[in-house]
Amino acid sequence: MDITLKQLQIFQAVVVAGSITKASRRIGLSQPSISQQLAKLEEKLDTQLIQRNRTGVISLTPAGEYWFKTGDEMLRRLDNMVNEHRQRFVDNSVTLRIGVTPTLRGRFTAAAARIASVEPGFVKFELKFALTSGELVEQLRLHQLNCAIVNSEAIADDRGSFAVTELFEDQIAWIVPAEVPLSDIKRVLSKGKPADIKGPLKNFVEIDANIALRPRTDEWYRHTLPAATPTYASTTYAAAVDIVAEGLATTHCPLSLLPNLPPSVRERVQIFPLENLSRTVVLAMPKHLLTLPSYASIYRSLVEFCQTDYNREMAPNYVHELSLVG
Repeated sequence: MDITLKQLQIFQAVVVAGSITKASRRIGLSQPSISQQLAKLEEKLDTQLIQRNRTGVISLTPAGEYWFKTGDEMLRRLDNMVNEHRQRFVDNSVTLRIGVTPTLRGRFTAAAARIASVEPGFVKFELKFALTSGELVEQLRLHQLNCAIVNSEAIADDRGSFAVTELFEDQIAWIVPAEVPLSDIKRVLSKGKPADIKGPLKNFVEIDANIALRPRTDEWYRHTLPAATPTYASTTYAAAVDIVAEGLATTHCPLSLLPNLPPSVRERVQIFPLENLSRTVVLAMPKHLLTLPSYASIYRSLVEFCQTDYNREMAPNYVHELSLVG
């Protein structure tokens, strides 16, 4: 099917502009030329993509919606490839586009920016957040990122395309308000599992359903604190811990969040790591980038930082052993 990039670009311009007249002014082509290219594209696809009313305003058919989304992804990917080519073979510059989940906002972000900034040819550090590792892997596939910190399960099917190195085992912890006495915690964790739990122990913060660990944390509450109810909900672990710090409920969060919590929050919670509840966190980068010295150096430095400094900061002295409580 002989579809050209020019036709897709013109189609995108018309959709974004909202009419052929406005698109003509934006891209510098005459209205007849634009109409001709759109007609050729529709002919090649054997379907109508846009509909025009009497004022010239366009709307998309179902096929038009599909090709607008698909064409946009293709053109963005081509732009990223061209930019990467320029960096690798023309400018010899380094732009690190790193993707992380909100858990790593803070201490990790600052360290990653520092690591990138000392490399020869450094131009720009771009940090992008996504709610889940799956979203980050999809952005890696589309060349919207050139490295990402994700859980190992999310990247399992793509290891042929990416260099993947384990950074740390990210254990999940139960987070409890600091004012809850240990005697109350022991009582609710007892074999009898009393139903008359009070205060924040009777509530928990439910994490977004898209988070991979959500089913396992839900099961923990059903088995360990069956009388507790999901009174609060949050899209991120950090926000859930903020709710706990206010003395309202308990929640779960990965230990990798701890180095990024401000002291004002850490001082108001108790942290109990849970046995047999963890995820393996890895660094992923397209293999071809590791042939470039600067990107290879950044990759090694990120791995070293996570496996040493950051890993130690995930197990501070204010973390309690749940076995000592139960």
